[in-house]
Amino acid sequence: MKHMRLWMLFMAVTAFILFLGSLVPVFFTYVLLETGLLNPMEPMPWIPIIGIMAASLLLSLLLLTVVSQYFFRPLQALIYALKQVAAGDFRVQLPENRGEEIIRDMNLNFNKMVRALNSINTLQSDFIQNVSHEFKTPLAAMEGYAALLNAADIPEELHEYARRILEGTRQLSSLTGNILKLSKLENQEIISEKRHFLLDEQLRQIILSMEPVWSKKELEMDLELPETEYYGNEELMLQVWTNLLSNAVKFTPNGGRISIRIQKTADSVLAEFTDTGIGMSDEVKAHIFDRFYQGDASRSIEGNGLGLALVHKIITLCGGTIFAESTPGKGSRFLVCLPSVDSD
Repeated sequence: MKHMRLWMLFMAVTAFILFLGSLVPVFFTYVLLETGLLNPMEPMPWIPIIGIMAASLLLSLLLLTVVSQYFFRPLQALIYALKQVAAGDFRVQLPENRGEEIIRDMNLNFNKMVRALNSINTLQSDFIQNVSHEFKTPLAAMEGYAALLNAADIPEELHEYARRILEGTRQLSSLTGNILKLSKLENQEIISEKRHFLLDEQLRQIILSMEPVWSKKELEMDLELPETEYYGNEELMLQVWTNLLSNAVKFTPNGGRISIRIQKTADSVLAEFTDTGIGMSDEVKAHIFDRFYQGDASRSIEGNGLGLALVHKIITLCGGTIFAESTPGKGSRFLVCLPSVDSD
């Protein structure tokens, strides 16, 4: 019965408004007839009545709109808050001391849910960050000892073991580093340490630094990098381009082609990375920006599923967007759109 109260109140108010809307023309008709202003024997005597009925109908609709807004505004606020929660914002709260009792109960339970989700998210984030931080020291020691063993005069079989240990520790070091970077970015709301720098030159430096990797696979580099000045955090943008190029090189077979283009418009900077790699299915493409997601065995040979999540977070903090297009067996295309501003 408690849950029917709001509905019954709404129906009662609606019925009253409709009754009022029908009573007004009847009342005015009676007054006009009694005062003699309306004579039923005259030609077209009901035109004033029709006007009164139309005005009453409009008044009823106006009152219904106002009442509907009063009753349904809490639901609209709830829908908006749920969208914020779905986007990962667990700080949203609804008023707990307004409206009917059922609305207050709804908002109270929603706020409890969001606070619980926020606590779980914070606990998980802190746990991952702390564990990752504690991993760094022993991993660095393991990597150093493995490098010493690999350089020592030992049998080839032991060299192979040392190389595998070195490769594994480097992958773990990369994983913990990306986790710490992502955790730090998730607690940021603005980008600091911005300055003007040449985006095209930054991309050229990254391509040159990865030359031993892509030249080993005999990949063709198709570049279109006109001089493009950008105002932003240079270190963060370095991570974006490094991850995108690394993915393109990793998943493009020997003899393939990678195209990198940038373009500056009046209000944005566009960067496009296109490869002729293995591509992605629609299912994989829908989750590539999720943390730790790796679509299939062919895409999980190397990496930890955090690179694109890091890219997406950085671009979002910069106020930009990133889109992915891909066809299995035909390659992928990533388009980054960044707002072009001269200064804060």
